[in-house]
Amino acid sequence: MNKGQRQMKQFMVGTIALAMLVTGCSSGNEGPATGTNGTNTGNGNSNGGSEAPFEMHLMYNFDGVEFPPAGNEVHQRIEQLTNTTLRIEQLPGSAFEERLPVMLASGDLPSAVPIPRRHQKLPYVVNAVNSGLFWEIGPYLDQFPNLSQINPVINENIMYDGKTYGLPRVRPLARRAFHYRADWTENLGMEEPKTIEEFYNMLVAFKNDDPDGNGQDDTNGMVMMQNQIGRYFTPFFGAPNQWEERDGEFIRDAMTEEFLEALKFEKRLYDENLLNRDFAIMDRPEWTAAIETGRAGARNDVTGSAIVIQEPLQQNNPDARIGLFSILEGDHGKRVFAEGGHNGFFLFPKSSLPTEDDLLKALRFFDTLAGEEGANLLLWGIEGTHYEMVDGKPQHIEAGNYGEMVGSPYSAPLSTLPGTVNAMEGDKEELEIRATEIELENEEFMVSDPTLPLISETFLESGAQIETILEDAHVKFVMGEINEEQWRAQVEVWRSRGGDQIAAEYAEAFARASE
Repeated sequence: MNKGQRQMKQFMVGTIALAMLVTGCSSGNEGPATGTNGTNTGNGNSNGGSEAPFEMHLMYNFDGVEFPPAGNEVHQRIEQLTNTTLRIEQLPGSAFEERLPVMLASGDLPSAVPIPRRHQKLPYVVNAVNSGLFWEIGPYLDQFPNLSQINPVINENIMYDGKTYGLPRVRPLARRAFHYRADWTENLGMEEPKTIEEFYNMLVAFKNDDPDGNGQDDTNGMVMMQNQIGRYFTPFFGAPNQWEERDGEFIRDAMTEEFLEALKFEKRLYDENLLNRDFAIMDRPEWTAAIETGRAGARNDVTGSAIVIQEPLQQNNPDARIGLFSILEGDHGKRVFAEGGHNGFFLFPKSSLPTEDDLLKALRFFDTLAGEEGANLLLWGIEGTHYEMVDGKPQHIEAGNYGEMVGSPYSAPLSTLPGTVNAMEGDKEELEIRATEIELENEEFMVSDPTLPLISETFLESGAQIETILEDAHVKFVMGEINEEQWRAQVEVWRSRGGDQIAAEYAEAFARASE
């Protein structure tokens, strides 16, 4: 177990994936209700003091149908709980991402700037951090009982130059998973696969042995999309998680024989028609529909979405059941790739928070929402409106519109810790329980990407463009359009066009961070 894995094992808080809340679009909402006086204690309660409410200005993406009206009850509860007057600007996702670079360049910033996960290493963000636009928040986090619970590994994954500027919206670190038709394996007298070969045998049976029992040749093994090729099977063959650090040098996954072995396995599935032939043009709705309609028996995704796929599946077939696992053991033992452990993070601008006291109040806002009372509000809403207590446990009221009134507009964008760390626990379905168990089990076997907190100037400038060289080569190899020699030649093209330089710059950044 390496250093990163030991840290994960030591510090990981017991988390569950936040529900994958679908957000959607609307007009602005900048009319705050009047906040109440009171100094926050950090556990989500107001102590009735006389401190004036702090003016908290937020902007984030919202793609729902209609943002709740100004001064709604949830908005007021958040203000009262956090002792703030809260002004929210919300934009559709595409408009929000287009506005971010312009906003950072102008310096006209809200109290906290949400950075999408995929923007972490984009030049406009890196340059803004390096220019001193944002507070370094690492030295302050220990003052907050809830924010200080965030796994240090997640904080490390979003560092810039070894310093913590971002407050993450926490997600499980290792949540990649395979979903499969558990009712099909039962019909076929098979167990959940534990090894690569058992998984292969399951796909063969799904295709050839009439797992749904309808007497027709209408089922297939596995369904994948193009961007999943070369990603989900590679840990089982011993390949690195994107990059591997060896004695200070950085090796890309495609430069290893283990990665090629994983590609050969995917090619085997393709050649034997156990993998959908149209994966290169498969879009997400069709990928999902293949499972929901019973055409395919397995797919790869994340732990938390298993329950999401089972509900529509059972509308088509009430007896259908989804099974869930993460790891297929091979010659390299049990391995699963870790991700960043976040769905983006907040940065805190010095222009809108000019003093240390302002920064602390902004951090306290998020700490309070992560505490018991705040977590209950964001996860369940308001009792009697969005949920009711049934046999001592909260249960959402179907007519309460929790998703539209609380989940999408407030919980998804403002939660830092998963709500279930401090909130009341409701009844869970079997798949939800299993997803949580898997996320915790995976801690012991996680393999990290060592480049997550590192910066390469070449990657910032051209990394995305040359990445397509590898992606195209992987797809063409699996489909048989190029052979092994031609695939290796494309890896060398990637290296010559910037890959080797990126590796060298990661090594330099790693050496600086290790000083």
